[in-house]
Amino acid sequence: MSTRKIARPRAAPRLPTERPGQAGGTRDANRTARIRQICTAALPLYLRHGIGSVTIDQIVDRAAIAKGSFYRYFTDQEQVVATLLAPMAAAMRTGMATAATRLAAARDPDLLPAIYLALATELTAAVTPEPDVLRLYLQECRSPPMGACRPVRALADDIARQAIELSQVAKDFGLLRDTDPRVGALTVIGAVERLAFAVLAGEDVGGLAALPRTFISVILDGVRRPR
Repeated sequence: MSTRKIARPRAAPRLPTERPGQAGGTRDANRTARIRQICTAALPLYLRHGIGSVTIDQIVDRAAIAKGSFYRYFTDQEQVVATLLAPMAAAMRTGMATAATRLAAARDPDLLPAIYLALATELTAAVTPEPDVLRLYLQECRSPPMGACRPVRALADDIARQAIELSQVAKDFGLLRDTDPRVGALTVIGAVERLAFAVLAGEDVGGLAALPRTFISVILDGVRRPR
């Protein structure tokens, strides 16, 4: 039985440089509010036109600020996209790394449902607060890793890498069938993305709270090693 080194989450994407001002003070609050204002203006434009088609002029017009104000808080649109994704991306990367650690400590296939259910529940909680950010990720996650799309594609690549490592760890410890973990992991990612589209589109796929348990049950019926 092989022993695999568990990968740690990659460093977070580059975000706006901190400005002077005491944390929690007026300047800090104003900075946070202005960053939120710019991101709030950018998100619907990205969803409507695609990240690569949106200009800084469009963002500042929608935010009703001067163009110079944009550059006080962001170097470019890549930072805007990274800022939009940051909370969801951090939670997803951490959740998958935690699941890998739990799998590495497991020895019994009966532990798989609880480990994967915990992961699915944590990921659902990570994406639920900002459905439009999830829409943006799903819309752009297959884009080339260029320009402002880089943070989205970096997250997609990290998710794929960590999902494959999850499957490999489980296989190494005899918890999954002897199949190619890359195929299994990418198949699961595709299914998750389709379910996410269905939920966001209002399709009747059952309640969001019940989805993780149903999905994990379906997946494990196919990949768990029989006893």
